[in-house]
Parts: sequence; structure tokens; C-alpha cells
Amino acid sequence: MSDGGKMKKLNKLTLKQREELFRQLRISITHHSNAMEGTTLSFGETKELLEHGNTAGDKPLHEQLVILGFAKAYDVIVREATNKENIIDSSFIKDIHAIMFEDALKVSPQFVSKPIGAYNRLDERYIKGVDIKLSAPKKISNDIENLLYRFHSNKMSLLDIAEFHILFERVHPFADGNGRVGRLIMAFQAIQNNIVPPLIENEHRTEYLTAINNKNELFEFIDESIQNSMDLLD
Repeated sequence: MSDGGKMKKLNKLTLKQREELFRQLRISITHHSNAMEGTTLSFGETKELLEHGNTAGDKPLHEQLVILGFAKAYDVIVREATNKENIIDSSFIKDIHAIMFEDALKVSPQFVSKPIGAYNRLDERYIKGVDIKLSAPKKISNDIENLLYRFHSNKMSLLDIAEFHILFERVHPFADGNGRVGRLIMAFQAIQNNIVPPLIENEHRTEYLTAINNKNELFEFIDESIQNSMDLLD
């Protein structure tokens, strides 16, 4: 657990530690973020897939392709966030979504919710287990632009990052992958603001979904999740 909001700064790590952190997080964030959405690969299977290209024989192919897509999106996040001038805009968010799902769409289109890389157009929208009203499809674009106007990705505190995440999930712009894109954006915002990206673990999914209703609670939760990332370096 972290010591009361003293978030870990990236620039306090050596170059070697930062490289190791981002390498470890590539596997851990990919595994946990997808497991939270019901993907069945174990941590070990995710690691084998990402590090050695070995597929898990008995697991659905589309899940493995989404995991590979997510890791690809994570790489883009880390690369782009390292430059403070790269402010997140709506086309970047759509591209991250497209990168995550494009390989699965090519190979197993029947398992991918469409469209990818574009906002959802369906009316019936809700988050499983969370009782909040989502943006109407015709308002999604406007709501995202307002959110991005209000928060510039390179000038955010951890509390801002928590608030942005809550508001982004309430817009819920995509047919699928909103949580995963939202958590990748969180990593981007953390890196741009010299904060170690949080590792939100699948084991704490229930606490996360509870915290997502209150920015102070989510702030505390993210702060604790940053310690999960730091623990990867031990």
C-alpha cells in the first residue's frame, strides 16, 4: 500500500529501472486489464504470448489477438507519452481502440464488437455492475471533446487522472473496450506527468468498480495501484 498520496515519480527511477518497469508493465497491465474484461488467459499464458509468441493452445484465438493488440497499443502509449508535447486528442483515442482490436477483427470478425476506431452508434448502453447513466450516442463526440478541452494530458495531477477516468467511462464512447482504453489513457496521462503508471489488478476489480463512482476514492485506489507497479521492480 502507498503512504498517503505520495505517488511515485518516474524521474526518481534510474533509466534501467524505468526500462524494466515499462517492460514488466507491458505484460502485467495487458494481463490484468484484459482479465478484468473476462479474457481467460492466465498471467503465464499472457507472458508466453507476448515474450515468445507462443499461443495458449486451448484458449480462444480472438482473445489472444486482442491481448496482442492491447500490448501493441500499450507500446504506442509509452512511446507517445514520453513526449510532453503529444496532447491526447480524440483521433489518438480512436487509434488506440483500433490498434487494440484490428488483428482480432481481421481474423475473427464475429467475436469483435463493431465499429473499431470509431464511436458506438447503438442506443442500448450500460456498464455491467455499475449503475450510471452513459452518454447518448449522438452526444459521445461532443462529450469527449469537452472532456479533452477540460483536461490537457500533459498538465494533470493524480486526482485529475482519477476524475478524467470516471468521466471517460461515463461517456463510454466505444462498442467494446472502454475500460481497457480508459486504463491505457490513464497510463499515458501518468507517464506524461512523471507519475509511475498504476497497475490495476484483476483481483481488485470489485474495489475498482466501486471506486469509479467517486474521484477521491478512485484517487486512493490508483495511488495504491501505483505501488503494485513499483513492486514489480523488487
